[in-house]
Amino acid sequence: MRPHLRRLARVAVATALAISLAGRSAWGHTFPPVHTVVVQVEDCELAVLIGYTAGSGEPTERIVARAASQPKSHIVDALRDALTAYAMAPLAFAVDGVPLAPLVLRAKIGLDASGTRPSVVVLATFALRGGARLTVSSTDPRTTRISWRDQSSGRVDREHAPAEDHWFSGVASFLLPLDAAPGGSACTSSGSSARSR
Repeated sequence: MRPHLRRLARVAVATALAISLAGRSAWGHTFPPVHTVVVQVEDCELAVLIGYTAGSGEPTERIVARAASQPKSHIVDALRDALTAYAMAPLAFAVDGVPLAPLVLRAKIGLDASGTRPSVVVLATFALRGGARLTVSSTDPRTTRISWRDQSSGRVDREHAPAEDHWFSGVASFLLPLDAAPGGSACTSSGSSARSR
């Protein structure tokens, strides 16, 4: 698809989203926001896929109103930025208590299965240095579910780890025991160089 047609399609989707969210549900049902977090552990990197669907009611209306107040050419970007911020807000990642900051964030927006609530999928990557324990924390555990995978990196201590490819809901702090990085100090140097880009 040509760039100008793609841009028009995105503006049309954002406008349709704003219109569909402007009216309240006929039955007055409300739905909480949903955070779905999949942690993928690699040799020297942590790739986290975060799905977020906005809750119904005022929070979603605020997100849409903020995006709709932007010039038309910026609506999609404003909506994506707002949803990404909401997706990341309750989550924190740390190794041995030292917070991790994302090196890269990529996000795509859309609608939930009902076609009425905005949603976003965020891919966040972090440098994974040496340490004994990865912690994923959520300040909103009632709306968060977490799963993990070890991409054959051998970084996760499987003997002491919770079940892989299983959903854990309602946990404020999810702990994943780590083994030493296979390359020793190689992860420390690759993490610091990636951060400087």
